Amino acid sequence: MQAIGLFEAKTKFSEICERVAAQGVAVVVTRRGKPLVKIEPIPSSRSRPASVWDRRAEFEKRHGRFTEDFTLPPRQRQTWRHPLDD
Repeated sequence: MQAIGLFEAKTKFSEICERVAAQGVAVVVTRRGKPLVKIEPIPSSRSRPASVWDRRAEFEKRHGRFTEDFTLPPRQRQTWRHPLDD
């Protein structure tokens, strides 16, 4: 993994993105020597995870079809709070 300063990344952003996509190697952008962000390639479509429908079909092949003969546990009410509020 290569490290590049923020100023250089700003001035050569297109070149960096093309190089990352072509070589498949991530680049870390630093500010004053400290890692700030990472630019990494998107995985190819062949390595994408299977859709939920593909996963369900695979499950049904291994374990049989889903049935409705089960009872759901009682639903609990959850309260939402902002994570920054104390």
